[in-house]
Parts: sequence; C-alpha cells; structure tokens
Amino acid sequence: MTKTSKIVLAVLAVLLLAVGGGWLGAGMRGNSAEASSSSSSSQGSFIEDIKKRGELRVGVAIAPPMTTQQPDGTLGGPNLIPLEELAKQLGVKLVPVAAEWKNIVAGLQANRYDFAANLDYTVERSLAISFTNPVYEYQGVFLVKADSPFTTSDQILKDGGQIVTAQGAAPEATLKGLTSNIMPMDSYSNAVSAIQAGRAIAEFTDLPTAESQAQADPSLKIVVPEPEIYSGTAAYGVPAGIDARSLQIVNIAIERAQKSGALAQAYAKVNYFEVDSLGDLQKK
Repeated sequence: MTKTSKIVLAVLAVLLLAVGGGWLGAGMRGNSAEASSSSSSSQGSFIEDIKKRGELRVGVAIAPPMTTQQPDGTLGGPNLIPLEELAKQLGVKLVPVAAEWKNIVAGLQANRYDFAANLDYTVERSLAISFTNPVYEYQGVFLVKADSPFTTSDQILKDGGQIVTAQGAAPEATLKGLTSNIMPMDSYSNAVSAIQAGRAIAEFTDLPTAESQAQADPSLKIVVPEPEIYSGTAAYGVPAGIDARSLQIVNIAIERAQKSGALAQAYAKVNYFEVDSLGDLQKK
C-alpha cells in the first residue's frame, strides 16, 4: 500500500468516527432530553410552571367565611385549604392575590394568579376559563332585617323594593331572571350597609356569606327560598389551557382535603352550618 493510500484511509477512518460519534452523541442527547421531558410531563406543565416559580398564586375575592381578610391583613379562609396543602406537597409558597368578584376571571386570564378561589360554575365563565372539581356546594339565600315583614322569597320578590347583590357574583345573574330591582354593590360590606340604611329590602347572596353577616350582626336574618332559586357549586377557576395531568393533581388535592376532614373542621371553626341547621339565624 502506498503512502498516499494510507493517508486517504486514515482520513476516511477519522471521518467515519466523527460521523458515528455525532450520531451517538445526538442519540444520547436525544435520550437525555426525552428523559427530562418525560419527567416534566409526568407532573404536567401547569404544575411544573408553579414549581419553577416557587409560588402558587391564588386570586381571592372576599366572601366570608370561605375567603376572608385575616387580622394581620393577609387573605385566607377555609376555601384555600386544598391549595395550601397542594403548595406544601409541591414545596412552594402559597401567595394570595387580592381580587374583586367583578374582575376575578379577568385577573386569571391575565396570568395575575394561577387559581381563582371560591368561584362558582357558570356557563359564561366556562367560556373563558376552566374549573376544577367542586370544593363545596351551597344554596342562594336572602338576608333581611330581623324586624322586616319578609319571611319568604316570594314576599321579597313581589314587594318591588331593591335587592342588593355583590357585583359579578354568580347569584346576581340568577336574580336578574327574577326581578329588575337589583342594586349591585362592589363588596358584601356595602351590601349590608344598603340594607341597614333602608336603600334595599334584602340582599341575595350565597349561604356562607349570609351566615357570616347574620352572625356578625344579630339585627339581620336569613330567608331561605322554598323551593330554592339558586344552587351554587364553588370550585377553583384555572386557565382555559390547563393540561389534563395538572388538573388531575389539583382535583386529587381537593378530594384529599374533603375526605381527610380538613375542610369540615375548618367550616366548624368559622361556624358554617348547612341550610337545614340555621337555627336562630333564619327569619321565622
């Protein structure tokens, strides 16, 4: 074999090794990337984003006793318990973000937070966002002055007086189908003030909120509609594009909080009662 032939063969050998090494390296890199991708997808991209950020952000609009402002100014309440436990499992910090009912969905769409707390299922909302499984269910009720003449929902609706609601809250939409005498308010505290000032004859709201208001002010009583005119399902609002795996993980966290008794214990601490156990809170 000539010297030139040896050089040519050496060059060819180097080229073959380089190509083979490239393919092998690419294969190894590909396998590594696939493994990383598989690890990430096992928890879902939505959950992975929360873990990378180190924060689980939840939009909170005030609706005592389920969502409240604590004495130290922070936002909390029984409704956040499943998310608190989820944050612990993920090793991240729970960060409540102040919101209002009239814009809580918009805040979720704008990525101000990952979850919208204590949010009722409605068709209008479901066109814009997705929902988790229910955290709890409740009935819509009226709140009136204890010395008012009203003991039934029919009496309230037929009176013709103004009925106050929390602007953007789900019960408001139901009431619009029953009367035009609606006075929307930007907060539940302002709704109570309207009743006390005589500007409204009643408030239509969710049972937990009505209980909290009546417990705080004995001059207010609850009127339970019979038959019921609104039944709500409170869940968490989540982004419309949430992946199925992440949603499953969140729903498991909700179920565990329910079945472990953590939610029931929290409801008892804030004196929340079922609609058939209102006692003196109900208008007789």
